[in-house]
Amino acid sequence: MKRALVLSGGGSKGAFEVGAIAHLINKKKLDFQLFTGTSGGALNAAFLGQARNHQELQELAEELTGLWLGIRGSRCIYRGGLFGSLWRFFWRGALYNPVGLWDLINRQIDPERLFHPRTVVKVTVVSFETGKLLCADSRQPAFHPDYLAYVLASASMPFFFPAVPIGGQHWYDGGLRDLTPLATAIKEDPDEIVVITTFPLSPNLEASLPPAQPGSALKAVLRTVEILLNEIAANDLQLAQAINKAWWRYPGKRPIPIQIIAPAKPLTGNVLSFDPDQIRENLQAGYEAAEKPHFMTMTRYPASSTPPPANFRKHISE
Repeated sequence: MKRALVLSGGGSKGAFEVGAIAHLINKKKLDFQLFTGTSGGALNAAFLGQARNHQELQELAEELTGLWLGIRGSRCIYRGGLFGSLWRFFWRGALYNPVGLWDLINRQIDPERLFHPRTVVKVTVVSFETGKLLCADSRQPAFHPDYLAYVLASASMPFFFPAVPIGGQHWYDGGLRDLTPLATAIKEDPDEIVVITTFPLSPNLEASLPPAQPGSALKAVLRTVEILLNEIAANDLQLAQAINKAWWRYPGKRPIPIQIIAPAKPLTGNVLSFDPDQIRENLQAGYEAAEKPHFMTMTRYPASSTPPPANFRKHISE
């Protein structure tokens, strides 16, 4: 079976994904051959994409859990005091320097293993110059020399982190255009897709945001980012649902079972908060959410079958 794992963005809330991944791979013994990710999900996807067999995937899932639990605060990921942040913002175009994140990527991801043909990794980035979304595919040699830089770029949120220069352009977080890179997974025609989001979903796949109170300018920016990105991701999932419902309209196509794992309630902290206690709490929430996914497509018809009846629906169970 060809199974895809789709990991949404969410910064520090990517710990939730890691908890869910640990349950899926080490408890349910699921195997994955395709990994797509954006932002924090890109880092998780690239790390897991080093697996050359299922045993290595299980080992990497355990290592990824340990990696996240080893984060002792935001300084492990980025640097920037008040004065330094203001200097970087006006002269470098960003508040923080993700020096810790870049070091982590270089230490933990081995390109030789990443480009093994057993797995495919696809991370999304957006060009500052053109605004276009690019999917860096690990199978394409043109991406190989700068692939780790693309992983960093996928996690580089504008305003907070600087754009990453690659190939004469400057690249930012793919979440600006595609927070949950589901479409790129569907294009690979897998037999099953597992999507892990970092925000709660209603039964009709609408994003649920936690209540918030006005505060500082930085808090307002973080809230704005959260609202925009959650809406983008929810739209992606709703589109996939619509495509699955109308699969029979497209010759040669078939519905793909899509299992969605989402938090039961808003995760603690904001996307830039790498507090160890919050990471542990969100990781545990991911493990528990994977025990009973919120949504799953249940009905599947072969591509050669006749169109379904008028009352056909994609079945979703809690």
